[in-house]
Amino acid sequence: MGKVMFGLSVSLDGFIADKNDDVSEVFAWMGSAMEQFHEIAGDSLNETGAVIMGHRSFNQIDGEQGWIMPDGTRLPWPVIVLQSQARDPVKKSHTHYHFVTDGIESAIAKARELAGEKHVALHGASSVQQALKAGLLDEFHMSVAHVLLGEGVRLFDHLGSEPVRLEHIRTLETPGATHLSFRVVK
Repeated sequence: MGKVMFGLSVSLDGFIADKNDDVSEVFAWMGSAMEQFHEIAGDSLNETGAVIMGHRSFNQIDGEQGWIMPDGTRLPWPVIVLQSQARDPVKKSHTHYHFVTDGIESAIAKARELAGEKHVALHGASSVQQALKAGLLDEFHMSVAHVLLGEGVRLFDHLGSEPVRLEHIRTLETPGATHLSFRVVK
């Protein structure tokens, strides 16, 4: 069984998007570090088996062609969307979307079923926060962009008052970002 993990870019002051949901500043480092991308992210296209995201993230990536990165890369994974309203699964081009209304535990169970032996990736602040709070996150990789946004969508909000203990795995420096990896101590 794969790990439950995330890999996201974040500003030094903890935001994954600015107040207008723009992520360009936290991903600006990619333009000068693409030759190191495999070293930074590993083989995530082949190691990931399913992705969980909140409805807000889904609204940002949803399109008739499925989930496509800005560079045109088609992301091959099934997507489990956490939301409050029930909805039937839907396929858009190559992307299969499944909608879960009964919480992060149920979403992770569905994602593990779909992922098989591969990893389950979390996308967006809400799914990360819910998995951390529920004690279901195994590992994470953050690319800390060399920028302060001041406000926006905070990655580590709503975690409760109990500390989350982490074990440092590695640190990698590239132009424009510092890449940190941690294992969640359980």
